[in-house]
Amino acid sequence: MNVDEEGLRDVLRRVEDAEKENFEFAVGTQMVEENILPMFSVEGLGTIPVPVTIKDVNRLKKVSEPTLCCKSSDGLMSGNKGKKASWQMDAGHIIRHGDIAEIFFRQTVPSLAAVGLQQLGLVENELPLVEVRPHSVLIIERGGCAPRHRDAECEPGTFGVMFLQIPVKNGYEGGILKVNHQKESRIFDNSQNSKRCFYTTIFFTGCEHELTEVKQGWRMVFTFSLVWKWTRSLFVPLPADASLLFAAKEIERILSPWRLPDDAQRRCLAIPLEHNYTVANLSFAGLKGRDRLTASLLRSVNFVDLHLASVRHRMKPPTSTISNTDNPLLQRVLKKEEYRTECWVSSHTDAPLAYQGLEIDFDSEVVYPLFSRLQTNWDDTESRNSTNHEEESSLDCIYCQAFLVVWPKTSTIDLACRSGFMGALDLLECLARTLPAEEVLFVLGRTMTFCCANPQLVWCPSRKPSSPAGQVTYRLLQLCIDLDAIDQGLILLNLITDDLQTVRSKMLAKDQHDIATAEIEGLQTNEIAVTLAKLIALAGWDSCEEAIRRFLTPVRMAKQMEPLTVFVTSLISHGLHANAVYVANHLCPVLFASPLCWKSSTYNTAAEMVFRLEEWSESSNLLRVEGYLELARAIESTHLCQVIIYVHKKLSQFVKNIPGMKHFYQALSQILVERDFFSLRSVSEKGEPIVVNVFKCLLWLNDSAVLKAFLRQITMPTGRNNYCLQVVLASSAIWKVCLASEDGKNVLQMLIDSRLRELSLLKPPVFSWQQMEAEIPNCPEVEYFLRSHQLSTTFSRRFPTVNEARLWANEIFGFGFEVLASPDSQFFVNHRYSATVHVKKIAGGFAVCEITKNRRLFEYDVRQFELRQEEIAELIERRQMEIPHEPTARPQKRVKFHLS
Repeated sequence: MNVDEEGLRDVLRRVEDAEKENFEFAVGTQMVEENILPMFSVEGLGTIPVPVTIKDVNRLKKVSEPTLCCKSSDGLMSGNKGKKASWQMDAGHIIRHGDIAEIFFRQTVPSLAAVGLQQLGLVENELPLVEVRPHSVLIIERGGCAPRHRDAECEPGTFGVMFLQIPVKNGYEGGILKVNHQKESRIFDNSQNSKRCFYTTIFFTGCEHELTEVKQGWRMVFTFSLVWKWTRSLFVPLPADASLLFAAKEIERILSPWRLPDDAQRRCLAIPLEHNYTVANLSFAGLKGRDRLTASLLRSVNFVDLHLASVRHRMKPPTSTISNTDNPLLQRVLKKEEYRTECWVSSHTDAPLAYQGLEIDFDSEVVYPLFSRLQTNWDDTESRNSTNHEEESSLDCIYCQAFLVVWPKTSTIDLACRSGFMGALDLLECLARTLPAEEVLFVLGRTMTFCCANPQLVWCPSRKPSSPAGQVTYRLLQLCIDLDAIDQGLILLNLITDDLQTVRSKMLAKDQHDIATAEIEGLQTNEIAVTLAKLIALAGWDSCEEAIRRFLTPVRMAKQMEPLTVFVTSLISHGLHANAVYVANHLCPVLFASPLCWKSSTYNTAAEMVFRLEEWSESSNLLRVEGYLELARAIESTHLCQVIIYVHKKLSQFVKNIPGMKHFYQALSQILVERDFFSLRSVSEKGEPIVVNVFKCLLWLNDSAVLKAFLRQITMPTGRNNYCLQVVLASSAIWKVCLASEDGKNVLQMLIDSRLRELSLLKPPVFSWQQMEAEIPNCPEVEYFLRSHQLSTTFSRRFPTVNEARLWANEIFGFGFEVLASPDSQFFVNHRYSATVHVKKIAGGFAVCEITKNRRLFEYDVRQFELRQEEIAELIERRQMEIPHEPTARPQKRVKFHLS
């Protein structure tokens, strides 16, 4: 049994005809006697009385911008050559405070808009949701006009425009405003009494409008954008009207074959919407006029789902052979039409969904012909291919048409799954928030059925862009847990542990030669690991054990080591210690044998796993601890520091109370303090030097042997500025911790003494053109020059072009080779030279690089020396204040010098 498309078309047409008088697209009003605005004020001009005098009009022109869209009827600029006839001033220049302005903008203008909006079909309870937002002031003099055009919906939520015409002395003639919608027009001749009366005109955005030529005088208009300040309801309740209620029943009867969708032959029906909508502003809440009533009628049928679709309609010109024919009718007939759906909006979310490849069949699924669109109705996102307005048949005409699409509710998730699975997930998550659990479980079951039948479409989509790794699995798992759908979760678990055959091409493989190596979805991310452990805790290990075993092959574990370490930790968090040990015993041999495959974060998650396994006596394993410690001795100091900090942050409540954990942490710390700290300049996520965070962890551990070793390392003489000691003493958190105990004060005193001793040995820099610390390993010639007494030199190599010379200079000196670095720049921390390079042409068309030294390195060293002297004074002063029982230290003599 098929849906009666003809019957649906007839019902909708009858409703549109019956409700036509209740839904205008443009209305206008004249205020005859009332002077609603005696004056207004403009920044820089003061008060402008109304009616506006010609003198004030000319003053307003001076603070306005000329616009070029207004032309005379002959298509040329009106008046004298080059003379402009239209100006626009941003509404922000109008002063909106003061009694008169506040009453006008806050009370008068909204009340004027409310009268017109009710005629456009808005109900009374929707009017408070509308904001009338001032946009601009338009001034048009004699000869000015505006061609047919549509205003762009620049602001989200914009649905209408209001013009408020201001009286001007002597008024104007001509300047008739025409608003066009479909095949209808509304004409507003507001020139009568324009010298003393106010006029309002309100119409929907998307309506084309034009202004005929102003024959005499001046026309001034305040323009306002009508914007939804708050979101209104998606659908309007059907009024208690017998004809509308009968129409709703008829629509339900016509669509009744969709109660059993397997028996229906038609997939969906698409109803063209009357008004224009941009992709950005397409929503059920933003439907205009009769479109909103049509959507509400279809919404009353409870076994169908509604969507909005924005379709790009492209009319391509005929081929070159056909376009050369002299028969224009033949050209029009042979012109090709293309349709592409650019956006889908669901009535459940009222937001764009990521449907891909879901297209409307214009031969069988469109209820009635598209509304007429004029050639001027161009899509804003793409320009026409030709500017020859006289040969319309050669234009590549593009515009967007919005549709209301209806299909059986039981088909929604199937269509969504086949049209980009991420869109189906968006919809499913929305349904989980809005529908009863029983209905959502049915939809989830249909989704999982699709996943079982089409795993390649779900996890190996050919469409681009694809979803981030693991997003599909994580979101499905989370839905199963939130809905307590354990059975569906177990189906998903078995799916992600099975091999997925991926194909090399974007299309599905047609023969076995196209099949690539089998892959497993598995645990792509740490989030999936955490969620899967939660599912196992709900379902029980016995239900999941067989699937988990398939994770634990050496090849698969090597690809997903970090998520598996998180999985073990999460199992422990859910009290599944024995199961965590089972996974860890399979994982650790592969984990510790493949350190080169580790990411920096894997060191942290692996350490956490080993620590948590030590929490339970039956899972404690010294070989596992030794395996990690052996790796710790080989990893970089920065990574080891991050492990120390990470474990302290995550497990500090366990480490001190469980002997196995404490011994493990002490061993890690001992390995760290035996390292060289001088090169550690990394910072944490909060921007704090990493060595400061490590020191805080060691102070918390309070192991005397580890702390002494750390202090010995950090206070070791360096012969230059000790960065680690400097940043430790600059940390207020370190001072706070140390001052809390006597032992801490002793540690602080040791650090201060060491730093003062080091700073007192620093000598003021002596200027020399010899930059003896310069290192240019890629170019010994330049390095020799920088260390010499020479001020400048020309590099011996000649380059064929200036560009090649610049590339060489950039390779040697970096991108800033032509710029003098600031004396405060961090550049000089790692680059102990200061020079600029100038590329110039020489005879024969070649290019050379002139290298010239400068004083910036010396200025940097002087600045650093001054800072160190200031640091001496600050340390002495703070020690005297914070550690008062210590004997007063003799202040170090500060060195003074002058730059030459």
